[in-house]
Amino acid sequence: MRLKLLSHVRKTLAFRLTLWYSAIFILSSMILFTVSYLFLSSLVRDNRKVIQSKLMEYLSLAREGGFQAIENAAGDAQHARRRNTFFVRVIGRDNRTVFLSTPQLWERFDAKPLEDRPVAGEWWYFPAKRGGDVLEVTFAYLPNGDLLEVGKDIEDRDEILEQLRQTIVGVMIPMILIGLAGGAILAHRALRPIRNLVHTMQSVVDTGRMDARVPIGRSGDELDELVHLFNRMLERIETLINGMREALDNVAHDLRTPMTRLRGIAEMALRSDSSRQHEQKEALADCLEESDRVITLLNTLMDISEAETGTMKLDLATINISDLIEEIVELYEHVAEDKHIAVSFSCPKNIWVSADRNRMRQVLANLLDNALKYTNDEGTVAIDAYEQDSQIVIRVRDNGAGIPPAEISKIWDRLHRGDTSRSQPGLGLGLSLVSAVVQAHGGRIGVQSEPGGGSVFTLYLPSIPTPVG
Repeated sequence: MRLKLLSHVRKTLAFRLTLWYSAIFILSSMILFTVSYLFLSSLVRDNRKVIQSKLMEYLSLAREGGFQAIENAAGDAQHARRRNTFFVRVIGRDNRTVFLSTPQLWERFDAKPLEDRPVAGEWWYFPAKRGGDVLEVTFAYLPNGDLLEVGKDIEDRDEILEQLRQTIVGVMIPMILIGLAGGAILAHRALRPIRNLVHTMQSVVDTGRMDARVPIGRSGDELDELVHLFNRMLERIETLINGMREALDNVAHDLRTPMTRLRGIAEMALRSDSSRQHEQKEALADCLEESDRVITLLNTLMDISEAETGTMKLDLATINISDLIEEIVELYEHVAEDKHIAVSFSCPKNIWVSADRNRMRQVLANLLDNALKYTNDEGTVAIDAYEQDSQIVIRVRDNGAGIPPAEISKIWDRLHRGDTSRSQPGLGLGLSLVSAVVQAHGGRIGVQSEPGGGSVFTLYLPSIPTPVG
């Protein structure tokens, strides 16, 4: 069990991020310590170069100005900062000290004159009487034979570097722990949106409810953008699923009525006397009518699907919009007269489009049928068409009941009806077919409406030049 848990943890993104964060932090610390160690080591070893440089400087002064020049230069250096002062001593041939700079500073070192005169350039070390300091000295001979000693105090190199190594080792253990803890905290915070996303997805899978949403953070980074897109995807899926459920309910409702009537009519025809042929013919006619209604519903659904997927076959031809509108108005003339609705249209004679005539007739017929259906008696319906910005604009206006704002975005959905009781005749596919066919022709359609203020459906189609002849 523990091995499975460990294997699972090792495969998680949080574990890998923790390792990466920690490795980068620990590696950076180690590089910093290594560079510091090397720099200090180099600095300690460069102490000889500084002493040799000062020795050569004093030799040059002695050649130019004699012993007095060394005394003056060493006297000026007495006022320099502590870490910049040098041990300077001149010993005569009789092994007596002729000159010693800053005796108070160097008296803590056991720097007695050597019994045997050293070789020029040789290095000697004089330890401090108390403490771990060391005085590093080199030698040179002046022109008059006096011995010039120049040195500088340093702590013991090995002791310094050993203490630094111990410090690094002592600090690295807490640094590793801090790196691991910090990496875990950073990984935990960075992956919070992912955990919320996984939790929400698991909730959707377990419960099937699409109303769950992932909390969005305030950082505005890529993970928050991912969460925002995921929430939008859930909203879209929820809308589609609800639409599918509603469409299936509507299809079931619309098919149940004609199928029930078909069954009833067939049963009555079977029970009737065979001598009553007239009634049987009427029953068959009713069956055909209800069958046509079902077939029309299914064919319209297939037409919409083909138009939306771009597989609808269009028999394109050059059409005069004015003639087509006039034809549709004449077709619905009797329907308008029955409701005492005044239908008018205004369209120039020379407006042409490239379209499928039958499909475009369906579009205009559905728009006019909707306008007449939802306009009260004694109302008005107007159709206008004109050319604007290389487009043909067709508007169908009515002063009917209008569309509630909440319904405007739904009227293009399949089988949607503003009449929820579904008492009005129709399939609820007219506007869906209109939108799909218009898009298949490379156009678009929009609507403006207010409850009680009527509706205006505006259709835009690409225009073509007026045909010659």
